[in-house]
Amino acid sequence: MSTEPKECCLGSVGFIGLGIMGQPMAENLLKAGYKVCVWNRTESKCECLVEMGADMLRSPGDVAAHGPKVLFVCVTGTEDVKEILFSEKGIAKSAKQGLIVVDHSTIDAKEAADFADCLAGAGVKYLDAPVSGGDVGAKAGTLSIMVGGDEKAYETVRPMLEVLGQKVNYMGKSGMGQVTKSCNQVMVACNLMGVCEAMMLAKKNGLSLEKMIEAVSGGAAGSWSLSNLGVKIKDGDWSPGFMVKDLLKDLGFVSHLSQVSHAPLTGTNMVETLFQVLAAEGEGELGTQALAKVYEKLGGFEF
Repeated sequence: MSTEPKECCLGSVGFIGLGIMGQPMAENLLKAGYKVCVWNRTESKCECLVEMGADMLRSPGDVAAHGPKVLFVCVTGTEDVKEILFSEKGIAKSAKQGLIVVDHSTIDAKEAADFADCLAGAGVKYLDAPVSGGDVGAKAGTLSIMVGGDEKAYETVRPMLEVLGQKVNYMGKSGMGQVTKSCNQVMVACNLMGVCEAMMLAKKNGLSLEKMIEAVSGGAAGSWSLSNLGVKIKDGDWSPGFMVKDLLKDLGFVSHLSQVSHAPLTGTNMVETLFQVLAAEGEGELGTQALAKVYEKLGGFEF
């Protein structure tokens, strides 16, 4: 794979937001040969990308003015995206007609649709394209990417998305990427609760956690959470690939969707409460596998 930045058929690209997910995603675009300009609120996080050949700029607006045809955004929440898009130094102030903004953040679905409408007036296409797969998938380029918005814009950027993800799916109109991500987070949270409960049952009955994980991971109970987070729980590793506080933020969007669509989510409500307990105890910046710590207290044991 070429490591020399090149002008692809789309020209250069921008990347805003170089956190746990964004940094390896931007690195993968550079490794694939794309010419990348970057911005991050904490400039030091740009340094390794600059060493790889990226250009570091001073604001989101500067990135848009630099002339990329595609601009990726990967930040924490709805208000962060709004500031990056519409503040005085935001993208909308400097964007040229024809720019495609691909937003990998997980945000409110209605807000995503509103952002698309607002940017359309400036001739800018906005795709809500949240991702799943954690830092492991971001580093490996194996993310699942769920895209809502203009279908022609999606087809234009799809080759780039296939650098970042193993599964790239067009989900429909603006906001549908975020609705899909909410469905994803329901299954992530509930599956992780099941993993924790199964591991507690194994531990309390003297069964080797390592043997249990190996035995069931190849069958119907196998899952990403078991294979990746189950091992971390067994090892007492609470380091974040995805933080408790960020999953709680996502579950807030899920709760809102469930209310407006009259879709009762009983299991999701239960696990959200358990995560809220964890966050209230000051553990919000641990990885989501720290849900197991709640079960340790409930069961009076340690994994």
